[in-house]
Amino acid sequence: MSLNSGAGAVLVSGIAGLLLGVAVFLLFRRRETVADRVSAYVDLRRQDESSSKSLIERALGDRQARQIVRSPLIERARIEMDVADINISFEQLVALSVLAAVLVGFLLYSSTNSPVAAFLGLLAPVGALIGVRMAAARQRRKFSEQLPDNLQVIASAMRAGQTFVGSLKAVVDDAPEPSKSELRRAVLDEQVGIPLVDALSHVTERMKSEDFQHVAVVASLQRETGGNTAEVIELVAETVRERIEIRRMVRGLTAQGRLSGGILSLLPVALLMFISLVNPGYVHPLFHSTTGLIALGLALMLVVMGGLVIRKIIEIKV
Repeated sequence: MSLNSGAGAVLVSGIAGLLLGVAVFLLFRRRETVADRVSAYVDLRRQDESSSKSLIERALGDRQARQIVRSPLIERARIEMDVADINISFEQLVALSVLAAVLVGFLLYSSTNSPVAAFLGLLAPVGALIGVRMAAARQRRKFSEQLPDNLQVIASAMRAGQTFVGSLKAVVDDAPEPSKSELRRAVLDEQVGIPLVDALSHVTERMKSEDFQHVAVVASLQRETGGNTAEVIELVAETVRERIEIRRMVRGLTAQGRLSGGILSLLPVALLMFISLVNPGYVHPLFHSTTGLIALGLALMLVVMGGLVIRKIIEIKV
């Protein structure tokens, strides 16, 4: 028994060290700057490129740094955190998630003496990711709900003689969050030389708003053909307002399904972790026998499949 305990302790320590190493690795990543965003459209030449590289880039080389440090998954996670308006950096969130995973895994291993139970600590980063995505989705819903009023302000400003960019600036001055930050981003991008259509498209991609995409199309048509842009924007605002009403009705009708999906997905895992900490002997056969491990794997698979099926049922695209 002592040999098994020592091997399990070494395994848990190795996993903890690996996760902490990944966290430290990410802490040295260079943050995105304004120059990096502008360089996609303008050729920016630095006098000393080696001095601007991060420690990881200098250690691994440019090619490996682009593949590891600048992973698309990490960039998407940064965008989600930025949209969610989380007040900590991506590196800090990763470090906290890793520490939570190590702590939960250590507690489960200490109570059950099973390395398999320690892997349940990996659910902490998954929970953090789900929380970030939920916060980002809530910000995007707020942006969509504020869009009709913002479009109405743009139309009114254009009727008063303002240009499209000037109308956007008028919205930025009075709009609530998150519309204020996102529209200010588009205005600043336009001021540094990025085409207005591309700047609005960036907002569309960040907020995943099909409604705001119509605004980018209107801006493109206004630049190429002219016309009564204010009237078109008012029509877009009315259409968006009607679609928002339909979305609210759909969310009300699917609220019970969303709540049921969350409870059915989280309750089994939460109960397993709670019982493992309070009464380890009760779940001992689940972690120390072949039949128990097979049952645990099947249960996890069924929970994931059930959550995906419920999500597919309640997702109604408007």
